[in-house]
Amino acid sequence: MGLLAASISKDLRRRLADPAAQLVWIALPIVFGGLMSFVVGGDGPAPKAHVLVVDEDRSLLSGLVTGAGGQGQLGQFLEIETVTAADGQAKIQAGKASALLIIPKGFQDGVLREQPTELTLITNPAQRILPGIIEEGLRMTIEAAFYAQRIFGASIRDIVADGSSATGFPTDDRVAGISRRINQTIQQLDGTLVPPVITVETRTDASPTANFQFGPLFMPGLLFMSLLFVAQSISADIWIEKEKGTLRRAMSTPQRLHVLLAAKIASAAALMLLVAVVAVVIGVIAFDVALVRVPGTVVWAAFAGTALLCYFLFLQMLGSSQRGANMLTTMVVFPAMMIGGAFFPFEIMPPGMAAVGRALPNGMAVTQTKALMFGQPEPGALLIAALVIGGLAIAAFLGCVSRLRGRFLVS
Repeated sequence: MGLLAASISKDLRRRLADPAAQLVWIALPIVFGGLMSFVVGGDGPAPKAHVLVVDEDRSLLSGLVTGAGGQGQLGQFLEIETVTAADGQAKIQAGKASALLIIPKGFQDGVLREQPTELTLITNPAQRILPGIIEEGLRMTIEAAFYAQRIFGASIRDIVADGSSATGFPTDDRVAGISRRINQTIQQLDGTLVPPVITVETRTDASPTANFQFGPLFMPGLLFMSLLFVAQSISADIWIEKEKGTLRRAMSTPQRLHVLLAAKIASAAALMLLVAVVAVVIGVIAFDVALVRVPGTVVWAAFAGTALLCYFLFLQMLGSSQRGANMLTTMVVFPAMMIGGAFFPFEIMPPGMAAVGRALPNGMAVTQTKALMFGQPEPGALLIAALVIGGLAIAAFLGCVSRLRGRFLVS
């Protein structure tokens, strides 16, 4: 035990001699979590399309077209600015707006009399999505005007004709006749539009991704993404000690090989524990992880992270050179992240791939971490995962001891 404690102390001092590297590893959960939450989104403002409007008609209908874009839900996506023709052309050419809409003189008269009229829309070629939304909205407005003419066209034309008469005011009988005709038209639409033939029923999807929650979906994977990188980096330390000769000198001491390796793994486990603590604290602060879940999650993550270190340490010793060993571990770490739920949550993977990922040791670790942090862990499943992960770690540890006794130091 004295030799084990001395070896652990030696490796801890070596790691503390490079505090910058330790801080980078500890900060990995914060960096990955911040980047992922930024990519996924949040509560930030929705993008708005800046639309310039040149109203040459200055009529009631053109004013309604301009005002409708800033009302209701459209107002969340559109910013309408009325400008002169010269200012509008200058701004759209300078790329200071998403689109320029020109409403020509005679627009209202043309629409009400169902005569050809033309709206000019100039979009910003530097933008793709927002101008497309504007163009589609304008097409929907044109379609609405077309169908309004099909239904109420005759009545609208009578109103326009009466408004352009010499007196400017229709007779009472004329008003009553137009009103009666509009009412009869609406009655004919009863059962088709009032109420509408097509109804919308809102249902809550019970699938795991129906109500997106960043914490339960991504947090366990981000934790093990950090642990995988830490395990890969720490495992490469065996080559540094080999090249500097300290590994050969340590093996010449009376301590057994398994004690030497156990000391290295134990010192690295302390760093795994710190990374797990940082990640779980982030979960408590940002995602309302219950405090009662913290101890179990931290212990489990540290245990699984230490097992990952054993796997990567064995892979490092399989390499014939440091460069080859680093290439080997890199070829393993990225597929392990992709399939094992660290990069993509199992909930959004194809079922077959998710089944394979959950069967991997790091996939089992991610699944049980999610249950410990946000769900209800099943003791049987947790025990099976612990036995598989721990058993493979013991096998990897024994493989490392065998490599130290064999060709590792002479390769």
